[in-house]
Amino acid sequence: MNKNALIEAVSALLLLCGVASAQTQQLPADMHGWASASVECVFREEYKGAEEEAKKILRAYPEHPAGYFFMAAVAESWMQRYQSNRREAEFYRFCDQAVEKAEKILADNPNDDWARFFMGGAEGYKGTFEARYERYITAFRYGWKGVSIFLKMASGGSSNPDINFGIGTYDYWRSALMKMLWWMPGVDDKREVGIEKLKGVIKNGVYTRAAAGSVLIDVYLNEKRYEDALSIANDMGKKYPKAIIFMWGRAAALHSLKRYEEAAAVYKTIYARCENDNNTNYYNAVKARLGMARAYIALGKNGEAMEQVNALAAYQLSKDIKKRLDPDLSEANSIRKRAGGKSGGEELAADGGG
Repeated sequence: MNKNALIEAVSALLLLCGVASAQTQQLPADMHGWASASVECVFREEYKGAEEEAKKILRAYPEHPAGYFFMAAVAESWMQRYQSNRREAEFYRFCDQAVEKAEKILADNPNDDWARFFMGGAEGYKGTFEARYERYITAFRYGWKGVSIFLKMASGGSSNPDINFGIGTYDYWRSALMKMLWWMPGVDDKREVGIEKLKGVIKNGVYTRAAAGSVLIDVYLNEKRYEDALSIANDMGKKYPKAIIFMWGRAAALHSLKRYEEAAAVYKTIYARCENDNNTNYYNAVKARLGMARAYIALGKNGEAMEQVNALAAYQLSKDIKKRLDPDLSEANSIRKRAGGKSGGEELAADGGG
């Protein structure tokens, strides 16, 4: 497992904050409707609409943690889509408000499942965000707070299928990561258990079907079950054609299946979507161009590959983005050499410098 895959694995392990509780029928009907609409807007990449739906919860239920949680979820999803930390302060503010509101409810009713769920979800989302930036100690601290709450809910007999989004993700990635640490005994291999739970959520979940699909694509890619990954990416892509999160998965699966022409076409679509993003930091553009270059070099189209890697030099990358793209920029230099290009001074800086 390479560095990027490990980061994604840790992120997936910590992504235990699905949008449902043990007893969905206890949610007020209006809150349920606004929550569902917000989730749908997120996966349609309609972030303003997602915020408006979450704000309706805030206005109607200002003392409930749900609205704050969904506002945090929108901010985190936006940052994931654009690979930006621009909304970090806003994100943490909403997470902390969700925890605060939940704590007040739990002070009077320690068994309130909704309060426990949104508290765990907010902590888990913090862990997901921290893992993206490789701040692993903080990520695991926040992540464990969320995990412990979800596991307690599950042990209490929750029958809601959405709870298995978090548990299935945890079961799989804990086993997958521990398998790498072969000298550590006593960890059961629950990868298949986790996969089956995630499949169940995609089939029967109320709010977390799309999120489970995203995680399961990464799981199948990690397991080298590329046809399965492609099938999920295709299914989710039909429902959410604007969501590049599923495009990334489809492109990776196609490349791994050696369907390079198709992979290049998907990366080209992603590039077209991301190149002109407002306030872009070029992270996605670099990733998409590298994906095209990787496919072209596999096809023997050295000129096309060279065109893509040479274009990367024009991007003005911040120090932070350069650091996150270090492995990608190194790979781009390798592709340039394989394609017959010059090296030395023309190589891309891949040391995280400004």
